[in-house]
Amino acid sequence: MPEGNTIHRFARSHTRDFGGRTVRVSSPQGRFAVEARRLDRRRFLRAEAFGKHLFHFWEGGLVVHVHLGMAGWFYRRVGPPPEPKPSVRMRLSTREVTVDLIGPPTCELITVAGMQAVLERLGPDPLRADADPARVWAELRRRRRPIGDALLDQRVISGVGNIYRNEALFLSGIHPLRRSDRLGQGEWRELWTTTSRLMRRGLRPGSIATVDPRERPHAAAAAERKARDDFYVYQERVCRRCGNALREFPLSGRRMWVCRSCQPYRRSRREAGIDLAHPAV
Repeated sequence: MPEGNTIHRFARSHTRDFGGRTVRVSSPQGRFAVEARRLDRRRFLRAEAFGKHLFHFWEGGLVVHVHLGMAGWFYRRVGPPPEPKPSVRMRLSTREVTVDLIGPPTCELITVAGMQAVLERLGPDPLRADADPARVWAELRRRRRPIGDALLDQRVISGVGNIYRNEALFLSGIHPLRRSDRLGQGEWRELWTTTSRLMRRGLRPGSIATVDPRERPHAAAAAERKARDDFYVYQERVCRRCGNALREFPLSGRRMWVCRSCQPYRRSRREAGIDLAHPAV
């Protein structure tokens, strides 16, 4: 699933391509056809991202809400609009640029009030200037759950996906099974700052990479590295910094990687509500 940095990147691109312009809108697939007719030849105002949700603002107070889910994506082409694929849910086009949306679980036309209802279900987004980390801290203090689980809960913090969860926890030295209400405020500030920094770096075009290019890997990690050296622990077998073997285990339906040397647990597993018999932890 695309993480928040990707959605923010789409928002910037769509605003550059269509902001302030009259845009043709269609739905070759047909599932957005009625809504597309209402939008066709209207003026596109701007796009904004909030976590993993994208909003297109149109004249007349109309808003298109898109969530890409696991399979959705926007495909951009420069030049006159090509023949559309039958799977295109929504097409936005001018003479210069065409953007096709394929495969989203959510593509709906709503009002500003409807958008506000969506936002009320979401936690602060680290990539937004209006984000309030104190609100996330208050939520973490209220919950008796592993911090690695809380970071994927979009009601707590928006836009963080599995890559940033793994990498931010590692760089902050926090074990993912630490209970969220047992984090110190200093630890939380470090985790928020690290998450924000990594996600802002991910706003640049291209794939996500969290490794500081100035940092040389441990010899044991260097021997294990693939052609790309993008991550400290995500989908790796050896810790990039200390060379120890990483532990892999499921959490929140996704995979976690942890270095027990660089991310000491400090608390009993029972406090985190985790099955003590789980062999991978």
